[in-house]
Amino acid sequence: MRMHFVKVGLAVLAMIAGYGLLQPTRVPHVVAAQAAEPVPFQFFHEFYGAKGYTDPQIAQNLALGMCNALTFTPPVEAGMKTAAGSLTSVMLRLPAFSLPAGLSADEIDRQRAAFQAMSGLKAPYYWNLMPEWDQSGGDWVASGRPTYRTLTRSAAGGRLQRYYQNIDPALSQYLAQPAGQRSYSLAAVTDYPPNANYAYEMGVELQMLERGIDELGDLSTGIAFLRGAARQNGRQWGIDISAWRTGNNKATEYDEKGNLLGGWSADYLRRIYYLSYMSGANVVHNEAVQYRLSNGQLNPFGQATKDFADFALRRHRDVGQTVATTALLVAHDHGFDPKHGAYNQQNAVWYQDIPYADGDHMLNNILRTAYPNHWSHGLAPGAPFASSAGVPDADKFRAYLAAGGDPRPYEPMPFTRWGDTLDILTDHVTADVLARYKVIVLAGDVRMTNTLRTDLTAWVQSGGALVVFGGQATAAEADLLGVTLDGSTRTATSSRWLNGAASQTEASFSYVGAKTAGADVVALAGASDPLITRRQMGDGEVYFVTALYGQAANRSALVRGALVLLDTLALRSQPAVVNGPPVEYVLNQGNGRTIVTLVNQSAAEWSGEIVFPRPVDFHGVSEYISDRPVPFVASNSSVTVAVKIAAYDVRVIAVE
Repeated sequence: MRMHFVKVGLAVLAMIAGYGLLQPTRVPHVVAAQAAEPVPFQFFHEFYGAKGYTDPQIAQNLALGMCNALTFTPPVEAGMKTAAGSLTSVMLRLPAFSLPAGLSADEIDRQRAAFQAMSGLKAPYYWNLMPEWDQSGGDWVASGRPTYRTLTRSAAGGRLQRYYQNIDPALSQYLAQPAGQRSYSLAAVTDYPPNANYAYEMGVELQMLERGIDELGDLSTGIAFLRGAARQNGRQWGIDISAWRTGNNKATEYDEKGNLLGGWSADYLRRIYYLSYMSGANVVHNEAVQYRLSNGQLNPFGQATKDFADFALRRHRDVGQTVATTALLVAHDHGFDPKHGAYNQQNAVWYQDIPYADGDHMLNNILRTAYPNHWSHGLAPGAPFASSAGVPDADKFRAYLAAGGDPRPYEPMPFTRWGDTLDILTDHVTADVLARYKVIVLAGDVRMTNTLRTDLTAWVQSGGALVVFGGQATAAEADLLGVTLDGSTRTATSSRWLNGAASQTEASFSYVGAKTAGADVVALAGASDPLITRRQMGDGEVYFVTALYGQAANRSALVRGALVLLDTLALRSQPAVVNGPPVEYVLNQGNGRTIVTLVNQSAAEWSGEIVFPRPVDFHGVSEYISDRPVPFVASNSSVTVAVKIAAYDVRVIAVE
């Protein structure tokens, strides 16, 4: 069922404006942490194989400004430096482990040394020494990947780390080498977002998450995990785009008439470009792919690539900072990979080895709410070439494309309820990173340590809004929450916000018995028990949701009363309101501009509006992809822009 997810947020804001939840003086007092030195955006094109630097597309792509960075594979030769020139970043894709590299340890080190000698130009160099390191099969785990059945989450995290620490002594030595002793940065391509923090902790400085390929998860939830991990570790992040689609057993390829033969459509990959860039990626990295037809003309994907490069590398190099004001705080060793594809729909974590606990169901429900349809990535629901479960038949899929069929309806991408404004942090987060956020929601089976409790208390007092749920809180949090827990568990089938709201029916849910001790009750479970309490602390506030993990007893969805709270907190600090049918959007701010990127994932034209607070020095509204002014309606307090977006298209709207 298609729902108007964006309108839900507006209705919620109106409904509870009188409940004391929309106090704008509270949140802005949060002090932002010092941002790292800006890293120029780098758009990598990979050219694979020995003497890949001789591919004529390199000179052609550079001449057209289609990229500003190149990736090569061994052997390292002087021609790489010549092909790149002095202003192009270079990455070497060379696993620092013999099996995936196909080289001896001595040869790997010779290639690394040659790359070290070659680097040191004006543009940065990177050694991708861990490409697809955490795969569930393949040469990194040729003897079998670690298994995690019967382990606790903490033990599973330890097993994963030990495996890679012990896989090859040289890998650990390379990762531990101080930056001052090398002329390149260390990079990795990670397949599974729960492993992002581990790669940074091992020493990786630029981490890319592989996306596109249908065997891995969707882009949007992946960005939430990776961007959060990068911020938590003070490192760079990027998206590695694989044009391969297992559903038709091809990478993106076109015939001489520009008809797609396999892989993903140009429109699909184009949306990945804009979503990644506007979401704050330091790097977008294209795995090896053809940009041209045999006559040398750009194919549709090559044209989309050229257009995006013109947008990101020249016309709009500065799009401000991505607005990500809300963080989900999870346990460090959560092992949670969002559902996707044909083989990752189980209720299990840690490579599908450990069954979901209540907290995993909660995290799944939050992500399903925040990113509707994300679980369809890798499937082709309703396709004439797919099973009833949406699993494509590769031969039928290619035949469908050869007959001129449109693949775009069968390339599902999620919408966003709150925009791409969520980061996912772990309980190893430090106080300076917490300071970047206005809202923090404990998600899953996370428990506060003394240090984390102290840091969160100080963060709340500085203006933050913290949300804690039944099942997460212990007696140690009583003072922070302003409640006492009586040890009981009860059930209800309704909830009601106070101050006049009507009671609403709920799926049966369990909640912990609580009495206020400094907090106020703002919503009830059943007739009279607290469902949500609010405690003001300094300039901030703490919300306690008594429902166990905020979800129904059957763990199928979030409790509606709790969802109202999450809607309110996620939306109230956003610098613009998007109203209309389902859409994915990204918010950016900087240099006096508020920018909204809208991505239409559907086959129908999107029609809606964006409402901006009117800037003090208002100049006008522009659409950045076309670089044209757009009509608007301005009042003393707001600027409203009506927007239409064609099927599978992108618009970037800026109030200046």
